[in-house]
Amino acid sequence: MVRSTDQQIKTASGPRLVFGYLGLFLVFIGIITAIPLVILAFYPNEADAWFAFAVPAGADVLLGSVLYLILLKGRKPTRFLRYQDAMLLTLIWIAAILSGAMPFFIAHLTGHSSMTFSSSFFESASAYTSTGLTAFDGFLDSGSDFAVHVFCFHRSWMQFIGGIGLILVLSSILGGQNGTALYISEGHNDKLLPNLSKSARLIFGIYSGYTLVGAVALFFAGLDPFDAICHSMCALAGGGMSTRSANIAAFRAFEGTTTLNGIIPCNTLAVEIIIDVLVCLSAISFVLHVFLLTGKFKKFLRDDETRYMIFVGFGAIIAAFFSVLGYAYQAGAGGFFDNSGAALRDSSFYVVGSFTTSGFANTSIERLKELGKPLIFICTLLMVIGGGSGSTAGGLKIYRLIIVMKQMRFSIVHRFESPHKRSPFLSYRYGKINEVTDGQVIESFTYMAMYLLVYFAAIIIVCFLPGFGVENACFDVASAIANVGTSLDDFVLYSAENPQAWIALSWTLSIVMILGRLEIIPIFNSIRNVRDEAIYYKKKRQAERELLEM
Repeated sequence: MVRSTDQQIKTASGPRLVFGYLGLFLVFIGIITAIPLVILAFYPNEADAWFAFAVPAGADVLLGSVLYLILLKGRKPTRFLRYQDAMLLTLIWIAAILSGAMPFFIAHLTGHSSMTFSSSFFESASAYTSTGLTAFDGFLDSGSDFAVHVFCFHRSWMQFIGGIGLILVLSSILGGQNGTALYISEGHNDKLLPNLSKSARLIFGIYSGYTLVGAVALFFAGLDPFDAICHSMCALAGGGMSTRSANIAAFRAFEGTTTLNGIIPCNTLAVEIIIDVLVCLSAISFVLHVFLLTGKFKKFLRDDETRYMIFVGFGAIIAAFFSVLGYAYQAGAGGFFDNSGAALRDSSFYVVGSFTTSGFANTSIERLKELGKPLIFICTLLMVIGGGSGSTAGGLKIYRLIIVMKQMRFSIVHRFESPHKRSPFLSYRYGKINEVTDGQVIESFTYMAMYLLVYFAAIIIVCFLPGFGVENACFDVASAIANVGTSLDDFVLYSAENPQAWIALSWTLSIVMILGRLEIIPIFNSIRNVRDEAIYYKKKRQAERELLEM
């Protein structure tokens, strides 16, 4: 008897499905890791670095191909069961971070870098999560002679891909119901078009266009093409990694000169303004960008997130400006309004960077501390809040905070209403007035509780390490969990002076950065999936043994 075609088709489910898809994604992670080799065409004197990228890229492609061919090739994928999408999401991000770390570590093994495996993983985690905290020491101005352009581009490229969303970039590969489930698991609720692949390409196209425009603008502000491209990529990713050891502040040494691009004098104020515009764009939801680009300005400005960002942003800038002036006045640095221009420039740059979770720095760490504790507190609070949901920004996300605040007001105002009167809980979102559901309220409060629990737990751990007080720990951990990148500490110096403590610090902050980027719940669900699978197979083996004994 001949079986039907449907009966002959084998399916892939459970661990086979998860690791088969992982193999498919590993191939593309390998391609992402190999992309920085393109820079060698422009800087052939750095060709010695090819193996540092070719080895991990080749390993990803080989391992991914083997997993795909053995587990998924020729089989029909079933739908993800409970938590399997979260498990695959976690595995993909860990694989990408490990792959991104290997070029740094291989350079260390060959004596070309001081970055240990802990530092390499930390750097890759910081880049892919679009954070910007760094232990890197091979900047363009650091005196390193080993592939500075290739490694600087590698950091910027990882940050660009991770900021937009690793799964979003790769989702066009998978498509279908499983692709949508994976896309949502990464924290997206902004599928612009009915087709996921087309949505991913549209979002990637929008951000690539912004990046190109930003790079051109930075070039006309006096940066050379390489600096302009790298900073534009990191800014649109909501990250803060720079090609220079002093970050954006390094360009102040080139003010008014044509040293960088040989054509246009460097204008650092223009550079900072362009960076501010780019990071503000990075903190806006993907859907709102469509309104902005199609001229639907009324819908854009009326959105709850947009209004909140404008109101809180300007309020925070004004508060930070006067706090910096007041702190300087108390320190005896002249009259109250002396140097108000510099105070406004520095305070607004850090406020915008903190609120959009970008993390660029236009001053040194020492200068940031001199701006005063009130500014540091404001920035810490803004980092915890974060940018818009469905954007490249991190943090709690503005929309969750809006729901929490509206729920608090709703509970107070309507607490004593007649049970026969129903006041809807409304929110203007993505061009429509929607009623906020109980599920959204519960999710917002639950995530806020989990976020703050992780935040305070990490602060306690960091406070046990040498050289950290409560202020530094609160600020640096907020920067890590919100994927910002601004720090009150020099991690390159700290890793050299406290190598053992650095291991604990780097892994603590790496875990916090990943939890913040994946919004905690997928990691929690993936662990539950592993536990549930282990319990299932244990009971299955036990039942089989009992049958044999009967």
